[in-house]
Amino acid sequence: MDLRQLQLFRRIIAEGSFSRAAAALGITQPALSRQVRALEAELGMPLLYRNGRGVIPTEEGRRFADALAPVLEELTRIREETMASRGVARGRLRVAMPPSVAAALAPPLLRHLRAEMPEVELHLMDGFTGTIHEWLTRGEVDIAVLNPHRSSAAVKTEPLFDAHLFLIHAPGDLHLAALLTPEGEITLADTSRLPLMLPGRHHGARREIEAALATGGLTPGRIEDVDSLTGLKHLIAEGLGYTLLARDAVALEIQGGMLAAARVVQPVLLHAFVLATSAERQVSPAAHAVIRFLHDEVRRQLMDRRLHGSH
Repeated sequence: MDLRQLQLFRRIIAEGSFSRAAAALGITQPALSRQVRALEAELGMPLLYRNGRGVIPTEEGRRFADALAPVLEELTRIREETMASRGVARGRLRVAMPPSVAAALAPPLLRHLRAEMPEVELHLMDGFTGTIHEWLTRGEVDIAVLNPHRSSAAVKTEPLFDAHLFLIHAPGDLHLAALLTPEGEITLADTSRLPLMLPGRHHGARREIEAALATGGLTPGRIEDVDSLTGLKHLIAEGLGYTLLARDAVALEIQGGMLAAARVVQPVLLHAFVLATSAERQVSPAAHAVIRFLHDEVRRQLMDRRLHGSH
């Protein structure tokens, strides 16, 4: 058996289909099938069940794939380090961010990778920080932007920036207009009396908001849990409630007139973000380079006031 066969086998399991794996790898399906048959013949056991819907591993195939995972990961790391020693960062890099951060950082990151690190293949994911933390601890993400309230011994973190939270609302809200300051801001006390829609309690932003309310001796009124950012934006646009988010999460909707935002003051609400990596896996040279870029880009955007927050 050779390394290529092992990598092909793992990709087939990940895709659940010979045809999808062949398309992703840029090879023909018959060639892929021949490689798997050769691997099965060498091992003397079937590795995959073929059916009309795709493929699933046999019990022997599942154990073999599980044993392969750390071996292939280590070989990939060694290869990337060797390339890095020659001044070339390469490899597949999985980066997960909350939507507010992705809106600000994903475009410059992709431009940077295309121009300066073309050998790095980016897989970008977004979600609430609670979900991203789960991805990181399961080994599905290499670099994550998280809220520090979600801590774990399996995760290493370093500060990135603090985002200002805004009350997001439907444009033309006459009830809200009477609560805004001359600067177009709203106090936390007035915010607490509004019907809010927030991420569930397992998300860092929700815990920060509730802690700020408790510190101010404020008891919120109605709070409904909404764990879908897309759904949340549509509900707010329909005038069904209000939410608290980093303004950058809905920048396009604000520009398009679908939503509006008022900064929360007295006190200013901050949502902290950190860069996180697994404490159980070595960080690749490509990941180190991307982390350095993200720190530099955050500083640039905060200085230019393209990002709403503080360092």
